[in-house]
Amino acid sequence: MNTSTGRPDTPKRRRRATAAALVAALASAGIGLGAPPAAADGPVSVDYTCTGPGAPDGVQSLRVTMTAPASVPQGGTAELSLEVTTQLTVPLTVPARSVTGEMTVELGGVASGSVTATGFTNPSSIPSGSTVTLTGGSASARLENAGTTTFTAGDAAVHVFGVTVDCKVSGTAPVAATTEVTTE
Repeated sequence: MNTSTGRPDTPKRRRRATAAALVAALASAGIGLGAPPAAADGPVSVDYTCTGPGAPDGVQSLRVTMTAPASVPQGGTAELSLEVTTQLTVPLTVPARSVTGEMTVELGGVASGSVTATGFTNPSSIPSGSTVTLTGGSASARLENAGTTTFTAGDAAVHVFGVTVDCKVSGTAPVAATTEVTTE
C-alpha cells in the first residue's frame, strides 16, 4: 500500500518532525527548566500545564532543585542556582547543549516579586531512554527586608531545536528554598 502524501521528505521536514517529537517528550515530562550552602530540603515536585508545538495535554510534573544561601545581610543579594529533572525519558539521543530554558522564581516571605533564572541546558548528550536533567539555571535576588525569604518555582519555558514550549504552574508550587535576611 502506498502511503505517500506526495510531499518530498526534506531534511527540514525531518528536522521539524524530530524537534516536535523531542519537545513532546520533554514537555510531557514537565520541561517546557553549585551555590553556597542552601536552605533547601531537597528537590520539590512542581506540576505544570504546557502549551506549544508538541506539548502534551494535562498536568505534567517536574522535579526542581533550588539552592540559595542560608543567609545574606539586609540589602544583599541571594545568588540562586537551579536544576530541573524530568520524570519521563526522551525517545532519541539529545546532543549536548541542544536544550535550553528559563524559569521564573517567585519571592515570598518578607520579599515579593520575582526573578528569572536563565542558563539552563543539558551539558552533555542525553542517551535515548534517559531522563533529562537541565543544570546551570541561575538568578540573583536583592533582598531588602530582614526575615525569611522564600523562593518558589514559577512558570518555565524550554527551547529545543528551534521550538519553544511554555509551561505554567498548575496549582500551587511548594517552596523550594529559603534565605534568612539578617540585619547585620
